[in-house]
Amino acid sequence: MSMKIVAIGDVNVDLIASVEDLPKRGRQVITSDFQIHGGGCAANFAFACAKLGAEVKLFGKVGDDLFGRYVLAMLGNNGVDVSNVLLSDEKTGATVAIVQGAERSFITYRGTNATFSISDMNFEELRADLAHLSSFFLLEALQRDYGEIVSSVDSLVSFDPGWDPFGWHPEKLRQLRGILPNIDIFFPNLDEARRITGKRGPQQLIAELLDLGVKTIALKMGKKGSMVSDGKTTTRVAAFDVNAVDTTGAGDVFDAGFVVAYLSGKDLSECAMFANATAALSIGGIGWSAYGTLEDVNDFLVKEL
Repeated sequence: MSMKIVAIGDVNVDLIASVEDLPKRGRQVITSDFQIHGGGCAANFAFACAKLGAEVKLFGKVGDDLFGRYVLAMLGNNGVDVSNVLLSDEKTGATVAIVQGAERSFITYRGTNATFSISDMNFEELRADLAHLSSFFLLEALQRDYGEIVSSVDSLVSFDPGWDPFGWHPEKLRQLRGILPNIDIFFPNLDEARRITGKRGPQQLIAELLDLGVKTIALKMGKKGSMVSDGKTTTRVAAFDVNAVDTTGAGDVFDAGFVVAYLSGKDLSECAMFANATAALSIGGIGWSAYGTLEDVNDFLVKEL
C-alpha cells in the first residue's frame, strides 16, 4: 500500500571518528576509522522510511555548501523528496560523533537547523498520512511553532523530542508538555521521558505521558527493547541481540519502522517488533548504508523469530 509521510526537522552531516580514548588537551590520538554520512534526526527518519518503501517528503534547511549538497544528493538518490528542504547562505549543521566501543559522544554545530522556522515551510505541501517532528530542543527558531504545526496538519502526528543539550529549562519543558495532547505517537527514550515527567520506571513514565494527553507511546529502552501503550494495552517487546557497530540514529530508525508498520495497520506489539528489527539492522553497520529495506527487515524477522 502507498503511504505518504512528511518529516520535519534537522538535516546535517555526521562526521564519525572511532577512537579508543579521547585526546588529552593539546594532544592528538589516531582514529582507526573516519566516515562522513548524512545525519540529523529528521533526515535519518526520512531516509529510513524511504528505504522501507514509503513516499517521504522532508522539510528542513541546509547551507548551499559542500555538506548541504552532499546530504541532499544522498537523500534524493534514495527516494526522499527534498524539494521542501531550503538551501540557505548559512552553513549546514554538522555533528562530530566520537565512537568509543559501543558508546558515542557528540559535538554538534546546529548551523541552518537553528534558524529553520515556520516561515520556511509551505503548509500546502504538508498533506500526508503522517507528519513526524523531531529534535524539539535543537530547532530553536521552530520550537515556539510546534503547537501551530501539529494543530494545522490534518494527518496523524508523531513526535520524537530528542535530548536537550541546553539543560531542560522548565519553560521549554512546559512548552513541550503543551504540545503532547495533539500527538498521536510519542517516541521518547527512557532518559527523555524521565526528564519530561519526573517519573522513573517505564510503567510510571507511560502512565504519566498518557495523562499528559499523548494517544500512543513507544518508549525506547535501548538494549531492553521498547514498551508501547495506547492506554488500553501495554506491551513490552525485547530488543534483538545483534552486534552493535554504530548506534547513531538507531532511535530515528526505530521511529521510522514503527510508523511504517502502524500505517500498514499492524497492532502495537507488531509495530514495536518491526521497529526493534528495523533499528537492530541499522546498528549492524555505519550510517545510512546500513538501513534496511522492507524485504531486509522482514527477512531479519523471519530469521530471528
